[in-house]
Amino acid sequence: MSFQRLRIRGSFPFLCTLHSARLPLVSVKIHHGLPHFPNGSRRIVTTGTFDGVHLGHQALLSWMVSQAQSENAESVVLTFHPHPRQVLFGKDSGLELLQTLDQRAAALAKTGLDHLVIQPFDLEFARLKPAEFVREVLVDGLSCTTVVVGHDHRFGAGREGDVELLRGCGEAYGFNVVHIPAHIENELTVSSTKIRQCLRDGDVKKARQWMGRPFQCSGRVMKGDGRGRTLGFPTANIGSMEADLLLPAAGVYAANVTLEGQSTAVPAMVHLGPRPTFESPEAESKFEVHLLNTSDLDLYGQVLQVAFHQHLRNIEQFDGPTALVAQLQKDAQQAVQILGYDGSH
Repeated sequence: MSFQRLRIRGSFPFLCTLHSARLPLVSVKIHHGLPHFPNGSRRIVTTGTFDGVHLGHQALLSWMVSQAQSENAESVVLTFHPHPRQVLFGKDSGLELLQTLDQRAAALAKTGLDHLVIQPFDLEFARLKPAEFVREVLVDGLSCTTVVVGHDHRFGAGREGDVELLRGCGEAYGFNVVHIPAHIENELTVSSTKIRQCLRDGDVKKARQWMGRPFQCSGRVMKGDGRGRTLGFPTANIGSMEADLLLPAAGVYAANVTLEGQSTAVPAMVHLGPRPTFESPEAESKFEVHLLNTSDLDLYGQVLQVAFHQHLRNIEQFDGPTALVAQLQKDAQQAVQILGYDGSH
């Protein structure tokens, strides 16, 4: 199968320029599909979904970028969109993503890569046997001279390919295979699966430690019932979330929120889940954001980015509005302390 036959939708190369506090200004070339990736002579390549771009991913990519620089080679990451499980299992995928595609691309770019290839994933691509994947993707598509893989790397149809098969292909095609062991944090293997469990448990602090940054999501502000405003705690009601994106467990959280078109984050409290003081426990869950020590803003229609820092408490049913407001005041004080914000509600 030739990649010229693959159905590529909206493929175009562009530059993504990002600035990190720990890195110099970085420019990574992003290519939408293998047919748009230029030929090269020395390429150190790794592949994967990289959901969350956690500390384990970062350790692998940091080594790869450093190695590429020492060898005067280019560093390349091949990732996939949509997620392979979405294509293979559809509505039954049970997929719970830690990042949108844009978030994943931005996080990968910050590692200092030379190239990020986002390969459209469909059933035709999924049927590539491991040996075909090596020949058509790694060798012909990416011009690899070294392939870097993690401790649990699998590839090809049915995930039949493993490190030993890859090494055999490397001998045949003349590329090296470097096997990086699992990155260890506090004697535990960091993984996207464990971070997802942290979020299901509401432990966003542990998720932040393993990701190396807060878990983030974004959504558009929708019209609500205005109850928060009557309590003295106006909220922005978030809707229009991306499908298959995992949210933390129901609860109240301290978070930083970035408003659309701004770069400075605002401290906030976030309510995720039902509102049993006013509604039936079976009522639809809410995603509400209250900005701390910020003037009353008209946020309707804006997209807010929410970075979760710490769980404050579980959802509770209070005797009435007075008891709820008293607790919200305590929550606000705790959130301010956690976020290190010098202000008062």
